Amino acid sequence: MDDTDAEILHQLTENARISAAELGRIVGLSRVTVQNRIERLHTSGVIARFTVELGQDTGSFLIDAVVMIKLISGDSRPTVAQLKRMPEMFSLTSVNGSFDLMGELRTTSLKRLDKVLAEIRRLPRVSETNSSIRLNRFK
Repeated sequence: MDDTDAEILHQLTENARISAAELGRIVGLSRVTVQNRIERLHTSGVIARFTVELGQDTGSFLIDAVVMIKLISGDSRPTVAQLKRMPEMFSLTSVNGSFDLMGELRTTSLKRLDKVLAEIRRLPRVSETNSSIRLNRFK
């Protein structure tokens, strides 16, 4: 990854809907070259996924929650893989402290959230969970 790739990434994080032609004008490359660079960044794993970040006005449609997950010692990769496959798992991060993982969940109802949390608790290496529903996002 060079400085041009870094600038492309910066521009995409500022405005994911920017056109390849506009990106090309900013970084001094053709639209096709920018598209090729974006594809290379994606296939190499620098860009993990393309997604939509929902705004504040979606609060009445989605339930956001955080779940802290403590694992039994051993190989956590199978459990992490299972958690990542859950469609409601918006983000999964390893953390330090008394828990091993922090998951951000996004569901359409409290009933669905309850089912997802039960699924997580049933995973073989999960020993404990602690969850909180996000009420308001200030930043």
